[in-house]
Amino acid sequence: MAKRTKKPEPAKQPWEIWHQYPEPDDRRSGMKVSWNYYKDREAAEACAAAAKHNAQIQLARGYDFGYCGPGSIVQIDEKYGMPEKLGMFEVCLP
Repeated sequence: MAKRTKKPEPAKQPWEIWHQYPEPDDRRSGMKVSWNYYKDREAAEACAAAAKHNAQIQLARGYDFGYCGPGSIVQIDEKYGMPEKLGMFEVCLP
């Protein structure tokens, strides 16, 4: 009897490769999205670029982020009610 071999997976296209996020200073998870927090704006911008790319992959698969916008950056101030994160940059992740 011939031995069965696994079919090789097709190569992923560049737009299908999930981008990694820089290591955050803090993080938080939600139902449809998560958030990374950075003290450094450059790290937040790198994370946002990766999040936008990854969100496009998820959207192509039919995922719904609700009212959240993956890739958005917000600087935390007093109105957010998170004094421990004051001045940090929040990045929405898919």
